[in-house]
Amino acid sequence: MTTPSNPELNLTEQLRVQQMYDFLHAAVHDLKNPLTTIPVRADLIKLKKDDPDMIDKMCDQIKTASLSMVRIIDELLQMGTMEAGKVNLMLIKLPLVDLVKQVIAMNFPLADRKNQTISFTAEVDPYVQADENKLTEVFDNLINNAIKYSPEGAAITVSMCLKADQVAVSVQDEGPGFTEEDKQLLFQRFTRLSAQPTGGENSTGLGLSIAKGLVEAHGGKLFAESEGKGATFTVELPVRR
Repeated sequence: MTTPSNPELNLTEQLRVQQMYDFLHAAVHDLKNPLTTIPVRADLIKLKKDDPDMIDKMCDQIKTASLSMVRIIDELLQMGTMEAGKVNLMLIKLPLVDLVKQVIAMNFPLADRKNQTISFTAEVDPYVQADENKLTEVFDNLINNAIKYSPEGAAITVSMCLKADQVAVSVQDEGPGFTEEDKQLLFQRFTRLSAQPTGGENSTGLGLSIAKGLVEAHGGKLFAESEGKGATFTVELPVRR
C-alpha cells in the first residue's frame, strides 16, 4: 500500500535542504577568503625581507586568516557530530572563573584590533561539572560574537553571579541587537541574522546553535536578551557542590 504524501512535510524538507545548500555555499565562500589571503601575504613577506615591521604585520594577518578557517572547520565538524547525536562529554570538576578568564585572554587580540575592551566581574567563584573543551567553545563563541558584532571602540562586559543552585555567566555587547524576526531564528542552524560583522569577519551562522546544544548537554540553558541596541547572552549551569 502506498503511503500518502505529506505536502507540508515535503515543503519543510525542501526548505531545510535549501537552507543547508545556502549555508554550505556561504561557508565555502568564508573559507575561500582567508585561504586566498595566505599565499598573497606569503609572497609579500618574500618581497619585504628587509622590512621587519612589514613581515610582522603580514605574519599576524596570516595567523588571523588561519584561525578564521580553523573556527569555520571546527563549527562544521561540531555540527556533524551534533546532527548524529554524538555529543560525548568528558566531565570534570572545573573552576568556572578561571575558564572564563582564559577564554577572555584568548580573545583580547581580536578586541584590540577593533580598539574594544573586555571587562569581567564575578560575584562568586563556583565549580561546575563540565567538559573543559566544550565549555571553552561555548564561551569563546559568545565572546567572539560580541567582538565581531560590536563597533570599533565598544565595551564588552562579561559577568558572573549565582542564581539559586545555578551559576549565570552573561556576555553583553554594544552591537545592533536583534529584531523580532531574529529572535525566531536565533539558535537555529543554517540561518543568518540581520546583524553584520563590523570588521569584515566571517560567520557560518552555526555558532549559537552549537553553543546552545553544548550548554543543554551540560544540563544548563542558553538564552539571549536585546532591547533595541546591544545584546546579552546568558549561560546558566548547575553549580558543583
